Amino acid sequence: MTNTDTYPNRGKHRLFLTVIAALFALSASSAAIYMWEARQSTLVRLAVSEERARRAEQNFAVSAGAIDVIASNLADYLSNPKGLQARDIVALMGKIEVTMATLVAKTKDNSEVRRGQAAMLIQFSATYLALGNTELAIDSARRGSDIFRALARGQPDNDDLQSNVGLSLAKLGEALRASGDFRGALAADRESLEIARAIAKRQPLNRQLQTDLVLTLWRLASVGDDSRGRLTEALKILKNMKLAAMLQPPQEEWIGTIEDELSHMP
Repeated sequence: MTNTDTYPNRGKHRLFLTVIAALFALSASSAAIYMWEARQSTLVRLAVSEERARRAEQNFAVSAGAIDVIASNLADYLSNPKGLQARDIVALMGKIEVTMATLVAKTKDNSEVRRGQAAMLIQFSATYLALGNTELAIDSARRGSDIFRALARGQPDNDDLQSNVGLSLAKLGEALRASGDFRGALAADRESLEIARAIAKRQPLNRQLQTDLVLTLWRLASVGDDSRGRLTEALKILKNMKLAAMLQPPQEEWIGTIEDELSHMP
């Protein structure tokens, strides 16, 4: 599945050092925490994290465009939280969210900062889900999706933002399904599909958007929502992409996989 980071990549190398510095300041991520000697308590580490996050409100303003990169790093680090209890991770993530909300307010709801905030919430949802806390996973995904929706309403012609809405709904669907809310998950997935179809129709030569549509169809098929119809549509898209030389070798293998799935359906 593609991630929710469909944000501009320009200047990523130039931002690297800024990202590293801001990562330590904004979150004092678990990677930084691991560098402390083992004898230091988790509470001490989290206290330092909170202080650095407060200082970041000033320092991070110089590179708001790197928020999405930092959010991605946070999710990666927190997905493998060595030596930390789940409650400590949840507390740390909550403090990071507060810091980000403060930054949003101080930048007067700057759209790129809000976009970074939404990306962070969506990625944190995956971490909450990995920790087994479906309630927080749903809440985080829903808030992230709501921010993307608001931004997309303000820029209806921005397909990147529309895609962000669709992909965030997929994450919300995962969290809802894990909680046992299959009806809510299906509704989120179907809305995600509608968005993916609309964007893919507008940009038929965009490999990423066409792939997102295929994966959305495949996801719905996997949960039994018109499985044959969804897979047939996905297969048609993939074959058209192959004819247009738009598929990478691993993606070409999806054709055989889907054909095999279809052949075993009643």
